[in-house]
Formats: sequence, structure tokens, C-alpha cells
Amino acid sequence: MQSDEVIWQVINQQFCSYKVRTPTGTFCRNPYNVTGLCNRQSCPLANSRYATIREEKGIIYLYMKTPERAHSPAKMWERKKLSKNYAQALAQIDKELQFWPNFLVHKCKQRLTKITQYLIRMRKLKLKEKPQLIGIKKKLERREANRERKAEAAARIEKSIEKELIERLKNKAYGDAPLNVNEEIWQKILDEELEGAEEDESEEEEEEEEEEDEVNENRIYII
Repeated sequence: MQSDEVIWQVINQQFCSYKVRTPTGTFCRNPYNVTGLCNRQSCPLANSRYATIREEKGIIYLYMKTPERAHSPAKMWERKKLSKNYAQALAQIDKELQFWPNFLVHKCKQRLTKITQYLIRMRKLKLKEKPQLIGIKKKLERREANRERKAEAAARIEKSIEKELIERLKNKAYGDAPLNVNEEIWQKILDEELEGAEEDESEEEEEEEEEEDEVNENRIYII
């Protein structure tokens, strides 16, 4: 059987991993501590009979520890679900902790009140519309801007090279020897040549029509 007084002497005088000392006081980080303070009454380790209130995913539970379950650490804490109604939850605490010390009953009710209040505030905040904050990754944006700038410079160089190559091919700077040139460039050259040939034919046809009109007019005047 565990001795609460021996456990408290070890925790208080030697070492406790949950203890936090600050200039204002000594606090306890144990999640089952009902007050958050490091003292004899509030210590969940040094009291074989203990009760506290905890909240999990919006549901409030009453946790109770008794000496009869001290031999089984896995089943040491008994959990009771409390009602969402504040008045009914207080009545449940009074019923479950009927013969317990008044200190634990009072602190459990205080903790229930605080948890109920912050759950109400959480629900109200969720109902309010808030602007969504989107994080800006400066390194990623800078990297993308550098890539875009390099891509634009490469595109300008490719266009200038393509234009120069087309001019050289038109002027037959390389002769009639076959060259390893991209098919798109050859297609552009052929399309431009076809367009030029069509324009020349249309101009010749217009000139012939004008000459025929002049001849016909002269014939009329001679008659």
C-alpha cells in the first residue's frame, strides 16, 4: 500500500518532473492537477484519493482516483462523462463526490466553471467570420520570379536566333547543303515563300487586267 506522506516528501524535497518554479510561485504541469499549483492538497501523485475535471474534444469528464485501484496503474482513474448542461453537471459532481473532502469538491466545481466558459467562447469564435490568413513563402516566390526571368530571357534569345537563322536560310548563306534544322523553322520558311509567291501572282494578274483595260479603251477611241 502506498504512503501518501512519503511520496509527498520525495516530491517536495528531492525531485519531481512536473514541478515548475517561477518567481511568483511553484506550479505543477501534471494534467490531472485540479488547481495547477504544487502543494500537498493539489498533488495528484501524493493523494491516493483524488478527483479532477478534464476536457477532451469538447466533452467534460470527471476523473476520480481511489486507493482500491492503486494496485492497477492502468485502471487507476475512473472517468465519468458530465452533462453539457452546467446545472446538471454540478449536480453530478455533488452526487459522485458526496463523501469526498470539501476542498476537492470545491476545486472541481471551479474547474468545471472555467472549462464551460472557455468552451462557450470557443463556440462563439467559431461562429464569427474571420479573414483567412495565408502564409507567404518569400523564398518560394523569389525562386519562381528568378525562374520566370530566366525563362523570358531564354525565350528572347531563342526568338532572335530563330529570326537570324530564317534570314540566313532565305539568303542561302549555307548553300544547298542539307542542314539539321528544326521542322518548325522549315515550315515557317516554306509558308513565307508560298505567301510571297501568291502575292507576286496576284500582282501580275492585276497588272495584266490593267493592261487589257487600257487596250480596250484605246480600241473604243479608234472606232
